[in-house]
Amino acid sequence: MFGWLRKISDKIKDLNICVDNYKKETENQVIPSVAYVNRAKKHIDAMRYEDAKKILNEALEISQKDALVYKYLGVCEERLGNYSASIDAYRKSAALNPQDKNIWHKLGLVQITVKDYLNAEKSFIEANRISPINTDIQTGWGMSLLKQQKIAEAHEKFVNAIQINRYNFAAMLLAAISEVKLGKYDDAENKLNFLVNANPNESCMFEFANLYFLKENYEAAIRYAKKSIEYNPNMLPAYILLGKVYSMQFDYTNSVKYFTVAENRELINTILYLEWGNALIRLYRFAEAQKMYQKVLSEDTENSDAQAGMALCAAEINDFEKANTYIEYADAKNIGNVFLLEAKGILAFTQNKTDEAIKYFKQALEKEPKNTYNYYRLAKCYQSLENDAMIRDSYDKILKYNPECVAAYIDYSKYLISKQENKDAQRKLRKAEKLEPDNQEILNLLFYTSYILVKERVCEYNVKEAIAIADKITDFKYPELRSELEGLLKGIKNKE
Repeated sequence: MFGWLRKISDKIKDLNICVDNYKKETENQVIPSVAYVNRAKKHIDAMRYEDAKKILNEALEISQKDALVYKYLGVCEERLGNYSASIDAYRKSAALNPQDKNIWHKLGLVQITVKDYLNAEKSFIEANRISPINTDIQTGWGMSLLKQQKIAEAHEKFVNAIQINRYNFAAMLLAAISEVKLGKYDDAENKLNFLVNANPNESCMFEFANLYFLKENYEAAIRYAKKSIEYNPNMLPAYILLGKVYSMQFDYTNSVKYFTVAENRELINTILYLEWGNALIRLYRFAEAQKMYQKVLSEDTENSDAQAGMALCAAEINDFEKANTYIEYADAKNIGNVFLLEAKGILAFTQNKTDEAIKYFKQALEKEPKNTYNYYRLAKCYQSLENDAMIRDSYDKILKYNPECVAAYIDYSKYLISKQENKDAQRKLRKAEKLEPDNQEILNLLFYTSYILVKERVCEYNVKEAIAIADKITDFKYPELRSELEGLLKGIKNKE
């Protein structure tokens, strides 16, 4: 009765022995691996990466010599952000199946993600050996070279990628970025023009904005940076570029606005605060800039650019001990930051080493011609040397490049008053008044120059105009002069 059960039992035992022998004797478990991988791929497609990993690890219990299992395990680890584990899995897969170009390609991309650019380059070389006419491999290879600052070599790979597939928009964008770095602005502009029409997104809009910034077309740079943000409101580089451009246009309100929006969106890192500090320096807001550099240094105490910025800010607000400390920090790293030259120039000037200060400020202008506020500093130096021609030249230059520099208008007008050039001083002060209508120093100086000019040419209109200026001043410095003008006005009316 039970004989047939025993026979079935014996057959099952024989089958189990056969399976065990199969496991021992078969190096590559192709059939069971494919089944496991197919199950895992369904989870990967559904973004259930932990479930896929579990299945793939079960496959590895059968055999640890299956390239396909390691390949998809690498995919899972990559999607989960476990990049070291992903690289390890891809390497094992490539060792087992070195002719799979896709494994080398995936490995290279993850190596770029972890900034292992040299090994990424090697991975793409292997991929290219297997498949020399592949647009994606050429693109990845170019990326690994670009990250190593091998710009010309990277550009060659991106061009190759475009030649293989002219609709490889990523390669075209990267080629344009390379051309910008190589100074091939016209070639870059042609590619970006195509991209913003064929495949508009935040990246090509930003790169177009950056190109226009480098070409000093600031209005176009602003327009495309704003478009970049429209596509992606979290595009931090676009916010930074806008803050930078507006600072170069001496637009404090808009510059701070875009840095603040980025901060409010929690797009916060040291680069944001570093560029914010740099922008505030351009706007001559040193106390505010210092706060930004402090935020950088709270995260990165050895940030040499922030240290150079702190040195300049400290020098400008007369904290010379702190300025010297930060100069020593930054100088030790030999970074050549222009702010160090400016800080050293300020310190030299305060120590009555005026010729040395002039040398530093001129070097700063040679290094960065856009830091035009150095002309203001040079004007102060030449005033101490009583070099009339260079005083005027320096003030004229700062007001040419920065027509909204109120401090320069004030100091230039004071100099002109000292030279009894009151009419010219008055013109400068009226421009300054338009910028800061309630500035008490400007209004007092404007009243004084008007008073002097009235005395030179007395007429009712001029007297009334000078008195009207005095009426706007809350902190009035010349009450006796006003009384004199009121007396003149009374005398004019009595004559009538």
